[in-house]
Amino acid sequence: MAWDLELNPILLEELYVWIDSIPLSKTKTKIERDFSDGILVAEIIRHYLPDMVDMHNYTVANSFNPKKINWGQLNKRILCPLTLDLPDKIIIDLCNGKPGVVEIFLFKLRQKIDEELELRQKLESQRLPSPNQSLLALNIIDSKKESTNIVSSRSSRISKSIGSFTSRWVSRLFYEELKQQSLEQDEEIQILRAKLRRLEHILQLKDIRISELIEETQRKQLTILGTGKNKNKYTATVSHN
Repeated sequence: MAWDLELNPILLEELYVWIDSIPLSKTKTKIERDFSDGILVAEIIRHYLPDMVDMHNYTVANSFNPKKINWGQLNKRILCPLTLDLPDKIIIDLCNGKPGVVEIFLFKLRQKIDEELELRQKLESQRLPSPNQSLLALNIIDSKKESTNIVSSRSSRISKSIGSFTSRWVSRLFYEELKQQSLEQDEEIQILRAKLRRLEHILQLKDIRISELIEETQRKQLTILGTGKNKNKYTATVSHN
């Protein structure tokens, strides 16, 4: 993905108007500094796609390292599922408030949000699934059930382990390590679920497009057949005369 774009004044003005139309928790003064910790980015995504964002995962930051942590969380949890994976260099530039970088990022983010909203709208309009879609849904449901069973099994084992390890003869450090492992596993599962939802959307959208192409092909075939019949009638009339 190219990050060396140059936004002309018209695109920049449209971008600023779009940002101003969104209710944010912080007054915007200098855009590269205001967005450097990623908090306002999370708020923008939550405004349009509230199911994708948990604001408690992000904290207001003034120094570089906490800012980078916020951007890392955003990249892993939200931006990657939206196919807007940020390279490390771009994350560093955003944290440092490098002029011009945040505008390019927000421009791309707006495109991805629009694509996601359009995708969801098309899926919503297709409430009655085709046989292929039904099969896809069943496969996804089975996958989710299997994933849920794995998660439940892991959680159960970890919970039992934590319950026994919190006894007085086990060190607190070992208990904290187990707890951290549990949190990391939960995070990985959430990421996989987000990617699975995205894949489901893409496959269903392709199925919709295939159905549209089939209908269009059938209409064209009927038109060609109708034209052929008219030509045959005309030939027969001429021969008779």
